[in-house]
Amino acid sequence: MSRNKYKEKAMSAVNKLKSNLKGKLYEMADIPSVSVKQLSEFIQQHPDTQITKRELLGNTYTFYRLNANDDFLYMETINQRILQLDGSSHGKRFVSYRSYRDSHNLNTPMRLT
Repeated sequence: MSRNKYKEKAMSAVNKLKSNLKGKLYEMADIPSVSVKQLSEFIQQHPDTQITKRELLGNTYTFYRLNANDDFLYMETINQRILQLDGSSHGKRFVSYRSYRDSHNLNTPMRLT
């Protein structure tokens, strides 16, 4: 294996460990948290979510918008893969996920407070 492969595997293991530790810490401290994956499932299943689909270059892009009370959630997917997810509550952003920079963070818990 090349050095880059070892480095990628090591970084992947470190990121997974950090994610697991953060989840346990939030659980033990009783801090409300959610992952990008859980949030995306919530957006897709919520009855008030507005969904727009576009077919571009043979790929299906889906855009989700959800406004509930003072909360706003926006998500873009391509063929069920999350490209972007943004969320704000009472005007304060609590999530800004981009697949090109955060792909390893799909299951990392985020603090909701």
